[in-house]
Amino acid sequence: MFTGVIAMVDRVDSRLPYFALVVGMIAISTSAILIRLSNSDPLVIGSYRQSFATLLFVPFLFKDRGGELLSIPRSKIMEMAITGILLGGHFGFFISSVKATSIAASVLLGTCHVVYVAIIGWLILGERLNQRAVYGTILALFGIVVLFWGDLVEDPGNFRGNILAFISGILAGLYYLGGRRLRKEISLPMYALVVYFFSALTMWSVVIVQD
Repeated sequence: MFTGVIAMVDRVDSRLPYFALVVGMIAISTSAILIRLSNSDPLVIGSYRQSFATLLFVPFLFKDRGGELLSIPRSKIMEMAITGILLGGHFGFFISSVKATSIAASVLLGTCHVVYVAIIGWLILGERLNQRAVYGTILALFGIVVLFWGDLVEDPGNFRGNILAFISGILAGLYYLGGRRLRKEISLPMYALVVYFFSALTMWSVVIVQD
């Protein structure tokens, strides 16, 4: 009996990653559409988003009564705070861009952080790119230029939104670069909790200042 229960649990556990992947894909693919349908201020939307995301990781604090969080050096907390500010900036610019340009352009420019990471890593960190990565980066940059030029000529009203989306992509690239090393030293729940908290704090601060 117990063997059957354990086998059933194992089968469920093996399917969870695929279920999570499907849910994640649906959430990501519909987020821009839902943002466009909302009448709320872009920064308010982002602030609530990051606040709810932070709350999801709060229960992990009770696992060891906050022991892991308290054991993290202040220097690492500062690094995660900066990373959180970058993430908050990314969402602020991205959500604002969805309201100011086409959804396709906003998503494309805002999620090209892989390209920006490759360029920043090469220019600043001295990371080497293989031939395939170089060709892919050049092709992606060409597509970005074509998108910018097309909107500038045919629909200048979208150009501002494209700029916002482009900036959001760069900030996302910096966020991933900053978090790449931290994630090797800090568990995912604590990393996400601290980074999301500071991203929410950043966005709420801007909302309050604007009001």
